[in-house]
Amino acid sequence: MIIDAHTHRYPEEVINDPARFAQRTGEKMWLNMVSPQDRPSLQGWANREEMLASMDAAGVRQSVLLGWYWENQKTCLEANQWHRQWMKQDKERFIGFLSLHPKIPQLLDYLKRAREDGFRGIGESHPWAQGFSMQDREWIKAMEFACESGWPVNFHVTDPEGKDYPGKILTPMEDFLWLANELPDLKIILAHAGALYPLKNSIPSNFYIDLAACPLLYPASIFKELIEHVGSEKILWGTDYPLRIYPATQKNPDFKTFLDTFIDSVDVTENELRAMLGENFANLLG
Repeated sequence: MIIDAHTHRYPEEVINDPARFAQRTGEKMWLNMVSPQDRPSLQGWANREEMLASMDAAGVRQSVLLGWYWENQKTCLEANQWHRQWMKQDKERFIGFLSLHPKIPQLLDYLKRAREDGFRGIGESHPWAQGFSMQDREWIKAMEFACESGWPVNFHVTDPEGKDYPGKILTPMEDFLWLANELPDLKIILAHAGALYPLKNSIPSNFYIDLAACPLLYPASIFKELIEHVGSEKILWGTDYPLRIYPATQKNPDFKTFLDTFIDSVDVTENELRAMLGENFANLLG
């Protein structure tokens, strides 16, 4: 079974008028990322029918709907409500993660209700963009809850040596390492190949690496290198759909292009390939 470990989804209101949504919610950084003023946008937009059709065309059985690193806690609450509805509507196709901010009132009670509603993790998180410290007291309570619940937490990771892009804010690796040491049972997913940190450094046993947006960032040769350095059991295939990760050739986002490229780029056993394409993520959920 193929699982895309890293996707996003938006309701019609946002797709039809992202600027108006951003103005209503105060999410200026998000708007600058999806609709930059100084360059063409890489953001694709896809409604339910388009996303499911694209999943089917690639043989993707399930997609993980990651939240966004919203600056305002009210936007997190609103976005999580989108996910609740979508998980209920297509419970066999979508796995919901929470947008989270430590300023959400009565955070632990909120997390408990989310667990009852079927949420399975937290992220995509970006404390530096959201305006809080990784060591924020309420945030650590949420991380402890994730440990107790067996929830993975997905973090955006910025490559300090990578290309510039709207909204680029660095994510110091020492903070991830601190968290991994403080909570060794926490399942930490470093998005975007972990900014290739694992190619030059050993990683804690509770780090996992997703491949979202890698075609935008790196040559396909990095997939073999990552497998050699961290092992296929630590890698989670994901696209960052509906981002257009092949902008030179891709008018609309899809799953199949990256899936085919990834399969063609690695030299692994069938068991290793199945693991990276879904089994590893399923095992993280327990």
